[in-house]
Formats: sequence, structure tokens, C-alpha cells
Amino acid sequence: MKNSLKLGLILMIICAVAGGGLAAVYAMTKPVIERREKEDLLMAAKEAIPAATSIEEVTDEKGNRFWVGKSGEEVVGAAIRVSASGFGQSPIEMMVGVDKEGKVASLEILSLSETPGVGSRVKDPSFLRRFVGKKDTSGVDTISGATISSSAVKGGVSRALEILGPVVAPSEERPIDLASIPDGTYKGAGEGLFGPIEVSVTVAGGKMTKVEVTSYSDTPEIAGQAVKGVPRAMLETQKVEVDAVSGATFTSKGIIQAVKDALSKATR
Repeated sequence: MKNSLKLGLILMIICAVAGGGLAAVYAMTKPVIERREKEDLLMAAKEAIPAATSIEEVTDEKGNRFWVGKSGEEVVGAAIRVSASGFGQSPIEMMVGVDKEGKVASLEILSLSETPGVGSRVKDPSFLRRFVGKKDTSGVDTISGATISSSAVKGGVSRALEILGPVVAPSEERPIDLASIPDGTYKGAGEGLFGPIEVSVTVAGGKMTKVEVTSYSDTPEIAGQAVKGVPRAMLETQKVEVDAVSGATFTSKGIIQAVKDALSKATR
């Protein structure tokens, strides 16, 4: 019994010393690791904005952190690190560069855990080049056999464009005046996470009386919340720009885009 107690005490002391040593090493190396990660991100951001002679890290009012590149006083581009969930256990991390016209200038995959030889094909330069020069990802084809992974990249790039577009290329888009739209039913299309979204919008007496999603390709269990919630919010507020449904952001944005497309046809 005494030997067992003695052995247990020795093991406890060894574990305590080892744990303390690991904690000390972690405390010493953590600042170094964090500094190195920050330097690597800054380097990737600089490479994403090659025309910039200076670069500044910015955090907007929504908490999005990105880098703005300038040449003198002129904004020549911006870059942001975004992540998107694909098929792997860890999100796909990417750095997206956007030029002063609001188009994708560069796209680099920073890390991913997708299936080797399948989802990992999103790293292929031939796929990444599909995004360059685009203001939106609606015309970018996914990779056959790696739809989930490539759609995740499309989603990440869409989010980058959504955040950086107004920074580098502010638009003067006029709000939709429902009172000026003739009564009728109009159809429009937008882009969801996994493909097109089509809507039908009915206007009567200067108000939207019906907003219906007629077709979509996103996962029903997730997208269904937006398919119901976004049109309902539009009818309640009589506004097209409504909040995205949590957990179904890309579907929500696609519906908003489709309704804008439908109503814009009424004013042409």
C-alpha cells in the first residue's frame, strides 16, 4: 500500500512538473507564433494588392478586418482573408484581392483540409483563375466531382466582394422606388451558394404584395430558412435590402439579388 501511494505521489509530481513546463513553453512561444501569423497574413495581403505602395489594416463597423492598398492617396485595391466550410473538417482559408474596379484581382488558398485529389483540386491555378476579373461569382463553374469544396470557395469570394466592393469601388446605386413600378408580376434571378435562385415578385399599388422563390439549388435544410424568411421580411418592411437569415447568408443574398433583378426590369 505504501509503495502504491509513493508511486502515485511520484507520478503526480512528474505530471505537475511536465504540465508546468508545457505551460511555460506555450507562454513563451505564443507571442512569437501570433507575430509570425500576422506577418504571413500581411505578406499575403501585399501580394494580393501588387499595385499598392502602402497598405493599411482596417476593421469596419461590422468587425470585418481587411487591408486597403494605396498608391499615394489613391486606393488601388484591397485584400481580405475569408473562410468557408467545404467538405473537410477545417474551413477553407483564402486570401482574396480586389482591384479598384471592384473585380477579383487575385485568389490564394491559404489552408484547407479537403479530400486529397478531390476537394483539394480547388487549389489548382486553373480553377482559381476562373475568378480573376469577376465582379461576382455567378458565372464561375464549380469543379465536377468537387462541388461542395468549389462552391465553398465561390461563397468565400462572394463574401470578399461583398465586403471590399464598397471600399474600393463605391457604387451610387439608387434605392428602389416601389411607387414608381407599374402593377404586375416580375421575374428575376440571383446566385446562391450552389447555383441560381429564381424569384417572382408581384407589385400592386406601389407595394410588393407577393415575393416567391420559385427555384433554388442550395441545401433545403439550410436554405429553407432564407427561402421563407427573406420574402416575409421584404413584405413586412416593404424593403428589398433586408437582413440575411443567420446560417443561410448566401441564399439570403441570392434572393435579395434576384428581387433587385426582377424589379429593375420593371423600370427599364
